[in-house]
Amino acid sequence: MENERVTALDGGVGRQPLYAALAAVLARDIRAGKYAASSVMPSEKELCELYGVSRHTVREAVREIREQGLVSSHRGIGTVVRDPAVRQSTFSAVNSVGDLLHFVGTTEMHALGVREVTADEELVQLLEFKPGQLLSEAAFLRKAPGETLPMSYLLIYVHPRYAAAQRTPAVSSSPIYKNIETMFGVRLNEIRQDISATELDADLALVLQAKVGSAAMRILRFYYDLNDNLIQASISYYPSGRYTQSARFRAAANPP
Repeated sequence: MENERVTALDGGVGRQPLYAALAAVLARDIRAGKYAASSVMPSEKELCELYGVSRHTVREAVREIREQGLVSSHRGIGTVVRDPAVRQSTFSAVNSVGDLLHFVGTTEMHALGVREVTADEELVQLLEFKPGQLLSEAAFLRKAPGETLPMSYLLIYVHPRYAAAQRTPAVSSSPIYKNIETMFGVRLNEIRQDISATELDADLALVLQAKVGSAAMRILRFYYDLNDNLIQASISYYPSGRYTQSARFRAAANPP
């Protein structure tokens, strides 16, 4: 049976979908060098025969590793393995909760620490907190798996009553807001995202191993519950050249 073939190759897939098991196998083989950068992956038919799965399973698995930035598809050529230097910093655009979960799940959050702070003028202006409001601040470096150079520096702010949700393992891939939902029964309803350009000051440049004054992208995110209460806010700094959001848009059949 095709499920047994992939299970054996993947070392036990549990209850995950079959295409996800195959995607994990292909991703592992790519990272291990079985499929070299710039090489063409086996055809859909060959993958079906190699892993004993259906064409539908293969298509979904290839779509999965394509979204992870491991491969790209080219008409007339096939599925090409992307160069690590390119793929490690290219991700699908984050425009929904699902996109955010996928992004967080495919990167690593390296914890730097948690502390209590009081909202100063900068936090009031950026994240709309009240002056003097007491907050719990958690700092992280986000990295692509296997990379030493950080992709971004992330500061997450919550009310002190949610501080326990910010205490994560040294390296994790679970969003803090999901911890809040699980631990405190709070339900996320909406996320607002603001993206702007900025420059790295001396402190940010030091932690991100970048040049002082170099260009960066700043992402502010606001997380609201069902009653429109702010349950979490965050600031992320991405130095130029370390992170790219990629999206494709299909044109309308009969554009106006």
